[in-house]
Amino acid sequence: MTLYARYRLGRLLNMVFPKSRLALAPGLAARLAAVPLQVIDVGGAMGPDRRWAQLPEGAVRFMTFEPDARSQEDGIVKNGGHVSLPIGLADKPGERALHLTDAPFASSLYKPNEYVLREFAIWPWYAPAGLAAIRVDTLDNCVARLPNWRADFVKVDVEGAELDVLKGGQRTLETAFGVQIEVAFVTRNIGAPLQPDVDRWLREAGFTPYLLFREHWIRANKLHGALSQPQLIWADAVYFRDRAWIVEQIARAGSPEEAETRLCVVLAILLVYNAHDYAAEVIAAVSKTGAIQAHVTRAAQESVSGSLTSLGAYAARGAIALLLALFVAAPLALAGTRGRGVGRDIIAAQAAPLFDVLSRWARRSGLDHSCVSDL
Repeated sequence: MTLYARYRLGRLLNMVFPKSRLALAPGLAARLAAVPLQVIDVGGAMGPDRRWAQLPEGAVRFMTFEPDARSQEDGIVKNGGHVSLPIGLADKPGERALHLTDAPFASSLYKPNEYVLREFAIWPWYAPAGLAAIRVDTLDNCVARLPNWRADFVKVDVEGAELDVLKGGQRTLETAFGVQIEVAFVTRNIGAPLQPDVDRWLREAGFTPYLLFREHWIRANKLHGALSQPQLIWADAVYFRDRAWIVEQIARAGSPEEAETRLCVVLAILLVYNAHDYAAEVIAAVSKTGAIQAHVTRAAQESVSGSLTSLGAYAARGAIALLLALFVAAPLALAGTRGRGVGRDIIAAQAAPLFDVLSRWARRSGLDHSCVSDL
């Protein structure tokens, strides 16, 4: 199967089984088109998170940083309001050594901990590939040099140097409603802070943990069965500001238009992360202040309700897409190792989100099934 054919098939299956739903009301989408949501993405070797593609075109712009020349060309690149800077971020300006790894996205300012990493099957990605002298600066300095830039949301994924980036971006983070940051539970990089250090710093800065996207690693022996539980290594932790912070920000707005923009930014971020209950709570709290016009409140409420998907509809469309994927994958299994690999990827792309949703639904417990447990 050619890459183009696989792309077309993926698009077709996504039409049958949409994996996400974000229905921003037209008026709010127009507000974000006029004053886009601004996302700062530190460590963007893999490109901006695809979840932001749910928003209407022009509703979000990115500032990205990537010092590894293998992942980013030299020079500041400005494209459609987006800004890309080939520089590393740290807690202070200067020159640093970037520890290169075979997989560019695993390079770090902190030396990979070979003693720990060799225990896992993923080790070849982290194998040393030399050193590169790079220029580093603070996030605050970089943002200050670019007019009309602020941080509404900050994502940091720099293989161990995340806390350094936060410390060098304290002024920038003052305007941010949310942060997504990689946190480590084992010492993958020598001297790098671990999850408790990052969590403590963010809580003291006024952020509260909301989501945890975990990754477990299979050990070097590659022993894994249906009931096996590999070790937790790292996670992307998502933090949001509390409701009082949002209400204060909107109350301080200089005009109804600015208040609407601030609400739109928060609402868009929450809907991108499917935080529907928190979004509804925020809208209710803001509406009581009188700072938001009634028609804006209604549009925000409609955006939340329109973004919800019933379990039945999701499961039905997912089952159809999975059957189609199995039908396509069957003949690929006869095409050798590569064909089987492609078929497996096609099936997984439909099965993973479907079974994840069904699993979370099955694990609901507590009063009125209001708790969702990993157990």
